[in-house]
Amino acid sequence: MRIAIFGGTGDLGRGLAINFAAAGHEILVGSRSQERADQAAATLVEALPSGNFTPLENVAAAEQAEMAVVSIPWEGIEGTIPPMADALADKVVISVVNALKFGKSGAIAEQGEALGAASCAHRIQDLAPEAKVVVAYNNLPAAGLQAQHHLDADVLVCGKSKAAREAVIELTSSIPGTRALDAGPLANALILEGMTAIIINLNKRYGGEASLSISGLENAPERPA
Repeated sequence: MRIAIFGGTGDLGRGLAINFAAAGHEILVGSRSQERADQAAATLVEALPSGNFTPLENVAAAEQAEMAVVSIPWEGIEGTIPPMADALADKVVISVVNALKFGKSGAIAEQGEALGAASCAHRIQDLAPEAKVVVAYNNLPAAGLQAQHHLDADVLVCGKSKAAREAVIELTSSIPGTRALDAGPLANALILEGMTAIIINLNKRYGGEASLSISGLENAPERPA
């Protein structure tokens, strides 16, 4: 599959790009300019020489992609998404964007007027109304992803399209040790985005790289060994 990743130089986007490429997917590395895309792709090739990384400007990447991942700072949504809206129509667009601020007590999830929407994922959906926006992967440890560790983690997937959620659940098998679970509609996106702030605070206070793990589900698939 051809997967466009917007924000492949960020820690999480880079980790996803490496894992998806290692699983045999072609990664279209999108950026605002060809020069920046070339630089981002070059760093990914250094990390995974066997990976298929194609650098493109954002709109071209969106046009050629079968699926897309948005992993940019939340402040960049307004400028990045609208030019790609037509190219993303009818495609699954995975948002891993978190709106966070930092205070003396730690990370805090932005909400309400600061976002201009119910969540970052909702704002992406507003700006690309024909795309099938799904929120997933926000809570995975970026360093572990980049190192291709066996994560032993659960990925909660929210989106208004059941078919889109199922496509992301299938894609998640590309990440060693992760299990994807259907967590319902996009209305729950803010909860998943906000959990990132909690995980950051736990990591800071107790050390390590936390992730989510759901127990007690009788009919869910087993997490990969």
